[in-house]
Amino acid sequence: MAYMPYSNKDLTRLACLLMVLLMLGKTVPSYGQAENYGSPYSRFALGDRQPFSLAQHRAMGGITTTAYDSASLNPGNPASLTDLKLTNIEFGAIGNISSLANNSGSLYKSNFNFGYLMFGFPVNEKWGTALAFQPYSFTNYNISAQVDSAFGNWREDYNGKGGINQLSWSNGFALGSGFHLGVTATYLFGTINNERLFVYPNPDSLFLFNLRVQDQVRISDVYFTLGLQYRKNLEPPKSDKDRRRSVSFGLTFDLPASLGAVNSFTAERYTLVGSTIRIRDTVSQQPAIEGTIQMPWSLAFGAQYSENNKLVVAVEGSYRNWSDFNQFGRGDSLLNSMQVAAGVQYTPKYNAIGDNAIWKTIRYRAGIRYNQGNLVLREQRIGELGMTFGLGIPLKRQFAMPYMNISAEIGQRGSLDNGLIRERYTRITLGLTLNDRWFVKRKYD
Repeated sequence: MAYMPYSNKDLTRLACLLMVLLMLGKTVPSYGQAENYGSPYSRFALGDRQPFSLAQHRAMGGITTTAYDSASLNPGNPASLTDLKLTNIEFGAIGNISSLANNSGSLYKSNFNFGYLMFGFPVNEKWGTALAFQPYSFTNYNISAQVDSAFGNWREDYNGKGGINQLSWSNGFALGSGFHLGVTATYLFGTINNERLFVYPNPDSLFLFNLRVQDQVRISDVYFTLGLQYRKNLEPPKSDKDRRRSVSFGLTFDLPASLGAVNSFTAERYTLVGSTIRIRDTVSQQPAIEGTIQMPWSLAFGAQYSENNKLVVAVEGSYRNWSDFNQFGRGDSLLNSMQVAAGVQYTPKYNAIGDNAIWKTIRYRAGIRYNQGNLVLREQRIGELGMTFGLGIPLKRQFAMPYMNISAEIGQRGSLDNGLIRERYTRITLGLTLNDRWFVKRKYD
């Protein structure tokens, strides 16, 4: 194969995909993606951060630093794009089923929403590029607490809704001698609405009115990620399609960033008429004020072993410096956190042909991950443990390698100790990998 300038047909396809990505960025409401699902722990920082990975990676514990493939994409490490041989489109949807419980009861929530859209292609033999759109974080919580004090009794309600989306552009470059370098520019945009209500028990009081405090943050800015991979064959491959035994090491670094943001604040006294809020007066109002949100740096490192296109085993560790996080100069009492993950993929016979070949070429995946968490509530750290499973099912097509990827994660965050909330969840990701030979001129002898 030899790379060639884009044809009119290829440019039309590319223009259509770019229009779809731009339309998604403008029309998908940041709050609509988690309408029926929410975690109480999304109240902190920028909400419940979503993994920057596809279904095939989530099935292996979410490992992305070491993954690379000639027929699929990896948004987690831009250095992986140098291995692309086909033009790829990745689409995914996510389903969440969650059980929230404390010492007094439990609540079930669920939804099924858009997960990601990604498009990438090889520019030449040493350069691959990709565009991706997906949620960065969700904010959706409703928490109530009864306060009993010497000054009286009241209820405090905490409500939050919104989220942040991300549109990213990644490029990977082969440096030679097994080294590959990549860089991703990610544009974050969206709105988070937080609300706090003080509700007093006597609605007929002439001196006490309920109080509602609304705080809104809008984000719109860019941050950067650097990626590095080193790959080495442990023995010469028998053919171009056979990698034999090999190892790879990956590294990603999210640079610290000061994101431009706008904050508005309103405090109002109100009474309830039935279930309708009637505003009595405005106690305080702050118009939109421009400021910054300081995002922390993070570092991830992984190692992977592959054997005969049949077995892949990978491990990964990451560290995020959350103590540097602040919004408009205010910290959020977050702790630095670490995550460790391990994953495995097994393919019985990747190049099988015949009537039963599809069953032999299925990719079976499993993994586990543990995140110690960045929150300490009531003297207890809120950690998270998840187990993952998945399949990569090949779809027949000439000159291409499309796959349907299915992953499921069963996990728990928090506990019932000290009156905390325990969140048990099942997350299912359905992904579709479509690929073809775009921008390529075939030569025949």
